[in-house]
Amino acid sequence: MLARDVAAVAVAAFLAVPSGALGASRQAPAASTISLAASPSTVVSGQPATLSGTAPSAAPVGASVQLSASPYPFTKVTIVASATTAQDGSFSFTVTPDRDTQYSATVSGVSSPAVPVLVTGQTVTKVKALKLGRAKVVLVIFHPSDLHWGNARVSWSFASGFRGRFSRAPDTRSLNLGAYAVVLFTTAALPAGQFRWRACLHAPEAQALADPTRPPGCSGRGYGGGGYLPIGFPGPVAIARAERYLRTRMGRTALAVVDSEGRVSGVNANEQFITGSVVKAMLLVAYLRRLDALGQHYVDAYSNSLLYPMINVSDNDAATDCWSIVGNAGLYAVAKAAGMTDFSVDTTASWGGQWGAALITAADQAKFFFEMDSLIPREFVGYANFLLSTIAGYESWGIPAIARPFGYTVYFKAGWRPSPDVFLVHQIARLVGHHHTFAIAVMTDGDPDMSYGIDTIQGVTAALLR
Repeated sequence: MLARDVAAVAVAAFLAVPSGALGASRQAPAASTISLAASPSTVVSGQPATLSGTAPSAAPVGASVQLSASPYPFTKVTIVASATTAQDGSFSFTVTPDRDTQYSATVSGVSSPAVPVLVTGQTVTKVKALKLGRAKVVLVIFHPSDLHWGNARVSWSFASGFRGRFSRAPDTRSLNLGAYAVVLFTTAALPAGQFRWRACLHAPEAQALADPTRPPGCSGRGYGGGGYLPIGFPGPVAIARAERYLRTRMGRTALAVVDSEGRVSGVNANEQFITGSVVKAMLLVAYLRRLDALGQHYVDAYSNSLLYPMINVSDNDAATDCWSIVGNAGLYAVAKAAGMTDFSVDTTASWGGQWGAALITAADQAKFFFEMDSLIPREFVGYANFLLSTIAGYESWGIPAIARPFGYTVYFKAGWRPSPDVFLVHQIARLVGHHHTFAIAVMTDGDPDMSYGIDTIQGVTAALLR
């Protein structure tokens, strides 16, 4: 066949194709396409999102549109809504997913690509400054009721300042608040000032909700935030000044300061010392707690005949009589209630009926004095504070001698004990004034004489209050 004959046959074949069929062949790609978009694409749990799209141009006006949903973990597809197309082929749905969900629209047997709507869970966070320089972080997390996020491991970490490195804190467990919520909480001892925290919840199906703020290294659900711990009085500069002074003194020494925010700092604060008469303050509290336990809510004459001289003039016989009533068990009960970690009594000793052989630390005693009012039955708080603030003048050396001229009320107890060659001199006090309450414990052993130990205590107090 000649070339011109082939061309003629091709033209004839083209002309034989119906014009409608040719138009259909050009429109085929558009006829199989459905658009679908989500706005917004990420919502907070309980908030709606709008899914809107356009049907294929070949679909008739008023065509049925079915919306399918596949919630996390995206293994099951369910038809959740239906609508009809508008004049221009558009359609829309309003959805309120409770977890990450993929949606698809179907018109005339043609389906759109899956469109995700991410859901971030609702949370309530509270950060609170506690006593003893601690921060408490509480986090309530809301979740779908079929997810079991209770009793899950929670990893915590904290960092000081805005750029400090994070350090791990002890793990905790989440607690159920009901079918829809769990609570995470922990406490941590931190320096004063700004801090940051992170929590990682290792719960089953933890990724059912979007997790846009998950911190590095968290394989579960991540949360984070910040907080602030106030700087107490005495401040870090004053405490550092007192610590430097103490290092210039001979013998074995210790200092603990519980500042007005309850933060503990100092030098050798957890080293044990023989008590001397400092433990008499614990005997006082133990005795008053015993009266309350027996149902007696006043200090009778006999009790006062023991407690007043024991504190006012540090009478050892009165202390021994008091100890014979409360015993070591009473002292240990007070130590436990006060959160002491290093208190003990040498039961082999006989001096002072064993009370004089108690072993104490500056940190434990400073915390004890700081929290003392809360350890004493309410009806006896005024009595105890009267005794501890009106000690005989000739024994009011050390902390009260320095602090009272500055306008502080001082509740204190001292202890001293001579040896053949060296002295032990201690003093612990709670100071109240100028809108501050704080506690100081100074312990010295190996002093050449009692006056040297007193000078050490007064020098430390002056450095703190200067």
